[in-house]
Amino acid sequence: MSLGFRDQKEASRRRWRLFRLLFFMAVLAGLGVVAYRTGTVLAEREVSRLRVEVDRLTTGIAALRDEKVQLLQQAEAAKLAETQWRERYDAEVPTGKSRELLDLVQEQMSKGADPARIEFLVGAAANERSCDGQPKTKRFYVRTPIYEGANDAVTMANSTVIVSAQGESATDADGNPEGWFDAAKPVLVRFVQPGGGGTEVSGLLPLHHSVVRGDREYRFSIVAAERRGFVFVTVDSCAFP
Repeated sequence: MSLGFRDQKEASRRRWRLFRLLFFMAVLAGLGVVAYRTGTVLAEREVSRLRVEVDRLTTGIAALRDEKVQLLQQAEAAKLAETQWRERYDAEVPTGKSRELLDLVQEQMSKGADPARIEFLVGAAANERSCDGQPKTKRFYVRTPIYEGANDAVTMANSTVIVSAQGESATDADGNPEGWFDAAKPVLVRFVQPGGGGTEVSGLLPLHHSVVRGDREYRFSIVAAERRGFVFVTVDSCAFP
């Protein structure tokens, strides 16, 4: 009786140990499955993240490649523009004697030279024309704010041009105006033609001006006379053009 009881008890113990073993193995298996699934999910997430990163980097590389192409195109365009500007500079900016003449003209203009006079002189030098070589000179009085009367105009160029001048009054030691013009200040000279048309030139004396009538060019020079208040006007007739 006691032997059978012990056998039953021993069998019960073996079954319990087997159950615990199976339970432990089941728990381990469950943990393994959970760990596998968790690892799979994490791996898939990492793969997805890496794919996103790869896509981002690929897009960035493509953008950099496009930017590189654009920069190369811009550099090429800038190089072409530089070449064109250099060629234009070489073609338009004077050098040598031309540069020296330009510097001289700019220097004279900075000193107050009349641009119209410079233009006239340059044109006269550039165009060789047949002139009479018999210049005619007359003298007249320069009008001032306080004087306008006799001998203040002359006719020139075969009586086809009336020449007159207007200047500022000279002053005495007390600053009072005199009856003659100040030859050290700018003078305005008018050249009136029949019908009322005309031209004018202004600046410090001497002054030079050109009037064209038909096939003749009349070249005028105006200088201060030794007698105060007066100027000399000289004209020469040349073929035109």
